[in-house]
Amino acid sequence: MLREMQRAAATVADLATKHVFCFQYGCLVFWGLDPDEEQFFLDIIHPFEEDPVDQESQERDDMTFYYGDRAQTMTRIKNDQISLATSDPLEKLAVSFAVAQSTKLSVLELRVEETFENTRLYPQQLADTGTISLSQTGVSKLIGHLFIVRSSVNLESDMLSTPDFFWENDNWEPPYRHSGKYLEIDNRVSVLNKRMEVLNGMFQMLKDQLEVRHATRLEWIVIWLIVAEVGLEVIWNILIHDILGLFDHGGTPRR
Repeated sequence: MLREMQRAAATVADLATKHVFCFQYGCLVFWGLDPDEEQFFLDIIHPFEEDPVDQESQERDDMTFYYGDRAQTMTRIKNDQISLATSDPLEKLAVSFAVAQSTKLSVLELRVEETFENTRLYPQQLADTGTISLSQTGVSKLIGHLFIVRSSVNLESDMLSTPDFFWENDNWEPPYRHSGKYLEIDNRVSVLNKRMEVLNGMFQMLKDQLEVRHATRLEWIVIWLIVAEVGLEVIWNILIHDILGLFDHGGTPRR
């Protein structure tokens, strides 16, 4: 009975222990904090934010946690409830890595999805009419936007790889792997990569369309230059020289 009471007391003390993990790619994971405490901490770090995400694009995942019984030897997650096997903060950190990566992935997924929604009509327009209903400036802006999205996703997707923390703490990698599997990180990354391939194809399509427009413009410039040259030649040889007779065959003005 005494041991059970000690175990219960230890569990209560562990639940009262609050942890905050900050990740360099803009994600925070709170353990045991109430909403006011979370907001207080967010207000503290707000001045240090760089390139913050819009309020509408911010992601928040809420899960509950508790400590399992003595027989539990590994972290378990079910129905958004995390059952911890130990009271070691490193177990929370291992789970936090996966939760933070999942949240960051949600932001990238939303960014790519918005880009798809904003550009999905242009390939169909090109297929139906052979052209895109955008000016050359509009096409250039769209290419720039796609390039920014593609670059940001490529750079930030590196954060979805296994953290270096587990190189020296491989005993905590199983909770991280289990959490990542529950959050379907690998499958979502695969889907995101496939969508990025489609975006890359769209990016190349727009570049080709811009090059075609540029080449067509140059062709018309050459055509009009030829027309102007022929026109000047006609005016010189027929109108001025032959009809008006202002110049002789050597180009010398007649008196």
